[in-house]
Amino acid sequence: MKRVDSKASDLLLRAIDRIAYLDNKTKQIVYDELGYALGRQGGSAIQYWIYHRRAPSKLEDVENLARVIARRNGWENEVDLHAYLEYAGHPTPDHLSRQLMGSNDVDDERLESEVKPQSAFIVGPPILQPHLFFGRARELRYIFNALKGQTMQNVAIIGAQRSGKTSLLHYLRKITRTTPSALRPGQTTDWLAQPGQYHWLYIDFQDPRVCTREGFMTFVLRALGFPAPTSCDLVQFVDIFTRYLTQPTVILLDEIQIAFTNPEFTQQFWWSLRSLVSNLTEGRLALILAAQRNPALLAIDHGRPSPFLNIFGHNLTLGPLTPEEAFELIGSSPTPFPSADVDWILQTSGRWPALLQILCSTRLVALEERTSSDAWKEDALANIMPYRHLLEPQS
Repeated sequence: MKRVDSKASDLLLRAIDRIAYLDNKTKQIVYDELGYALGRQGGSAIQYWIYHRRAPSKLEDVENLARVIARRNGWENEVDLHAYLEYAGHPTPDHLSRQLMGSNDVDDERLESEVKPQSAFIVGPPILQPHLFFGRARELRYIFNALKGQTMQNVAIIGAQRSGKTSLLHYLRKITRTTPSALRPGQTTDWLAQPGQYHWLYIDFQDPRVCTREGFMTFVLRALGFPAPTSCDLVQFVDIFTRYLTQPTVILLDEIQIAFTNPEFTQQFWWSLRSLVSNLTEGRLALILAAQRNPALLAIDHGRPSPFLNIFGHNLTLGPLTPEEAFELIGSSPTPFPSADVDWILQTSGRWPALLQILCSTRLVALEERTSSDAWKEDALANIMPYRHLLEPQS
């Protein structure tokens, strides 16, 4: 879109006024703080853009300014942020405004308030909507207890493929910010005393954006609303992170075994990450990793230094759901299942959530098609065949 500099500067000034009011600071102080966040010596560039009714000429400045202001609650709503990006000539204002206001990578700027759709069984992808997630009450209690207190603690979630690790990570980052109207009756949300103070960031090491060291560092800084240099090295990353981290922040690391096989992530990288968590952020940063093997075994497998992996004092192994949790998942079917089918599903699935979802979905389709025979069981057994390893004894 064509730039409309004057409107962009008007929105920028409104955001700065809001920050000054919320923080009880003068506008000059806010100008300087924003300038420092952009890597400048003060607020002169910000004042120049406003007084001369211009938008930043560099896309990097437009994005970083939008992120820092979002971090400080300067945008009154997503509409204002989107308008600023659009008038400043950003090529993808829709994506970035959604991300910064909490509907993508970081969910700490607003409550999840989506309208709850009809219950359904999810087969294949991870569970992303909290009201469709069932069970893991013990694990949730354990993890959130580790995140309470002045010093947050790190947790390793261990489980076989398809055991529900990714779904659990997404649930962790969303549940405390989800409104009751978007949940099932009885779902617990008050795991943390002040959930709005926590920032959550999910990282999937299968994501090509984080498969290089610089890509990882840039992704983290931008997602958290910190200034991100055009070319970011490890020293800059640690310096910026320690300077701007002020609130409890939880980084969720999924498929971390992939990172350990990636030569981009050197020993120095892991040592730096360990130092950030252990010494440089005063207990305000916690890591929750998901892996198929215990961290101690990962270190042996990949020859990586144990100092990073031994910060995970809490190791949580995912097993089947409890009988009560499995019954609740089965009972969420919009069409009730016969009791004999419920018993068969419980026994056949071993109460593993992925297998429960597949078997319930297969049974529901058969009921909707008014299939009266037990032929659906043959289909169900074929559908769970790729995941039969869950039913084997776990080593």
